Amino acid sequence: MKRQLCIVLFLLLTAGCATHEPQTSAIQEPSAQTVDSRGSGVQGAGTGPEIAAYLTEAYNNVLTMCRNNPSAPSFLCTGVTLRATQHSTQFHFWNPNPSSTGVSFSWLRKDAKFGKLVFGYNNGFILYPDFFKPAGKISLAVLCFFPVDGATDHRPAEGCGQYPDRPSSRPCQSQGITTAAQYVDHFNKNPGMYGALCGFDIRDELNEQGARAFTEAVKAQGQLPTSAFTTQNEFRMRKWAQNLGQTLPIEAVFYINDTGKAGAQYDQRDFKTNTGIWIPMIKITLPQTAANDARFEFIPADQAISQ
Repeated sequence: MKRQLCIVLFLLLTAGCATHEPQTSAIQEPSAQTVDSRGSGVQGAGTGPEIAAYLTEAYNNVLTMCRNNPSAPSFLCTGVTLRATQHSTQFHFWNPNPSSTGVSFSWLRKDAKFGKLVFGYNNGFILYPDFFKPAGKISLAVLCFFPVDGATDHRPAEGCGQYPDRPSSRPCQSQGITTAAQYVDHFNKNPGMYGALCGFDIRDELNEQGARAFTEAVKAQGQLPTSAFTTQNEFRMRKWAQNLGQTLPIEAVFYINDTGKAGAQYDQRDFKTNTGIWIPMIKITLPQTAANDARFEFIPADQAISQ
């Protein structure tokens, strides 16, 4: 009888163990990271309306770091990283220019606004924040950030070095420029912008120093004179290999007006044809003043192909 009782107790205990596994998904991160933690398991490939909602959320999610980690700059989990491109049937939009030393993007967030795209372009593509990219997608190396366009095609060191004959354009930290206030002073002393200004080194290996530099750069952008609003900021990323469409963390193609719609439609078709992956076309309405906000819309009638 005692043996039978022991067997019964053993079976009950083991059954209990089998049905009460740790509920890791229920662990809550601090409230400051609510959007980040909620999205980490959700923000993969989605429907058009879902992607538009993710972008709106990322645009409005003003954080100084991700996951309460001082070494994780906010671009890893917030903001909208986009690259303006020129429509062409001669190349795929996701391939870097073979002659370039790096790849330029801009970063749009509620506290990092601009009113136009580089070269007056009207369409392009958007990357997932690195912490939210779907499984199987590669990470891209971010090198430096300019609060306004840095004319990086003319700079050495993958676009992050000194513009020719402009000592004021050396990387900000090498000049002792580490705060937003110091950058604003630097900007005001170099009204020519572009090649006259420095960029912040934000490489991953800098850890907390790089994350802090990015925070100060974003603050600086928000404190610049109104004249800077019409010039987009600039991320510089390390160039990746050709024909990596299937593994690049591309979230969507976008357009800002009817002129850019045809280019985005071509790119949407081209991406699906060559990778088998459907991505939505998102209409971005850029803010026309610093008091306005950007809008992100999925318009079914504008899509070149359905999901």
